[in-house]
Amino acid sequence: MNKFTRLVILGLSVTQLAACQTVGERLNTQQDQKAKIDSAIDKALTQASERNAGASLMALERQYKRNSANPQIAYKYARALRQADYAHRADIILSPFANAPDAPSVILSEMSSIKLALGNFKSAEEYAQKAVLKDPKNYAAYQNLGIALESQEKHAAAERAFRKGLETWQGDPTPIMNNLALNLATQGYLDEAIQILEKAKALSPDRIEIERNLRIVRALNEH
Repeated sequence: MNKFTRLVILGLSVTQLAACQTVGERLNTQQDQKAKIDSAIDKALTQASERNAGASLMALERQYKRNSANPQIAYKYARALRQADYAHRADIILSPFANAPDAPSVILSEMSSIKLALGNFKSAEEYAQKAVLKDPKNYAAYQNLGIALESQEKHAAAERAFRKGLETWQGDPTPIMNNLALNLATQGYLDEAIQILEKAKALSPDRIEIERNLRIVRALNEH
């Protein structure tokens, strides 16, 4: 088997089949109406979520304009900008604080997230390294470090970062377990990758990407 330098996971769309035609037109009509209602509800919820996110971002922007020298306000605003896909703006806002000699680990970690969003993996690696040096328990920084290293095809170093992050992780560990498993699969350690993905699936059975990656790695292992 060839050594995989990267696993590219494509999103799969699932189309539900219509009910068997023998159930009659009335059932089909009811299903069509239900589908339209469900679609309308989903659209309304999405729009409400976007409005709330926009309102929150505007509030943080006002806070930042009133006190742009406050590192905590700048951090919260930059993080919200990144999450709203304004990574360039977030970079501008947080750079002065991240480049300060006394920059805290949390700001350095967020800066690494911003650099990842911009595709600047070397810079993301450097900020993440600084973050974990200041706080060896900053699991998010280890996660970013692993992603940055993996993106540069430094697989062994990325594996160490992911494992260190998993040791200190708080909350649901399935995101970093997923990344570690894909890293191991990239290196050819498919059996261990499958074991980790199976554990991740048991912890979060509703995460579609875990199930999808598990199927892919199993298929690779069969070959």
